[in-house]
Amino acid sequence: MHTSRLIPMAAITLMAACSEGPTAPAELDTAVDLAVAAVAGEAAAQHVETMQGPGGPLGFGFAAPGGRFDCSGKTREGITVTRTCTYKDASGNTQAAYDSLTTASVRMQVSIAGSLSREHISATMSRQSDITVSGLAGNETSRTSNGTSTGATTKVRTSDAGSMQMAMTEQETISGVVIPVPRTPTSWPTAGTITRTVTVAFTGGKKDGTTETRTATVTFNGTQMAKVTVNGKTFDYDLAKRGKPENAGGGKKP
Repeated sequence: MHTSRLIPMAAITLMAACSEGPTAPAELDTAVDLAVAAVAGEAAAQHVETMQGPGGPLGFGFAAPGGRFDCSGKTREGITVTRTCTYKDASGNTQAAYDSLTTASVRMQVSIAGSLSREHISATMSRQSDITVSGLAGNETSRTSNGTSTGATTKVRTSDAGSMQMAMTEQETISGVVIPVPRTPTSWPTAGTITRTVTVAFTGGKKDGTTETRTATVTFNGTQMAKVTVNGKTFDYDLAKRGKPENAGGGKKP
């Protein structure tokens, strides 16, 4: 699997809340930020689960009994996950299979493809990731993941006003995501970030013919509520429920 090959960009339709009043540009930017935050949050939740963190009621059910490092794939609700694993000991030697005592790290090459529908996101996605999970040898208390990911997402957001077509391509860096061991339904990542650079091309609407770049940073804090920062705005994203991102700190929903 070659993660450096960017998956072809796909067209998406975003029904944006963009009035004709003087505040329309700011409202439209907020709608785009929210769309990017929703996609970044969903992708982060999927990453956490493929790393063998919790998945919540909308997850794929990747729980591995007895501390075993499971590398199987799964299809659920239109999304297919395929994982290929390479196991290595502390000296970097490749192992034929996972060993709970001697396997020190696992390189996971992951493909996620399909369509989904959430409270605030209807999307079609195609993503390839290359992630190394370390800290596995012996009596482990946590696992740390680092890696990269590339992909494309199509997204639909509906409202009573206007329409705008978007196309997103994405590149991610996964940095120091720490998941406690043993795995439990509440063992959410205690540290680390996933930074996603999204290039958005617009067709139609007030941004017709333009291309913009957004950077979305997902920060983990040991709870299911991760922080997603996009274009200077910070949202709370529920990694378990995977619904609509909310303004961090409360206040009016975007």
